[in-house]
Amino acid sequence: MTAKQIPVTENLLRFCYHCEAAHECTTEEQCRACWEAAGIGKPLEEGAEEMQQLLQAYYA
Repeated sequence: MTAKQIPVTENLLRFCYHCEAAHECTTEEQCRACWEAAGIGKPLEEGAEEMQQLLQAYYA
């Protein structure tokens, strides 16, 4: 497995597991297009990064 495939595998587990259309994505490119259409992987909004750090500290 290459380093580029690792995030895809993690994202498959995180984002596709509960997706009702997951069976339609048969290639990595289709998965990436689906994530982009759903807004997954976009940069965080202003202030969201601080919230993410607080949540990670809380649940760590």
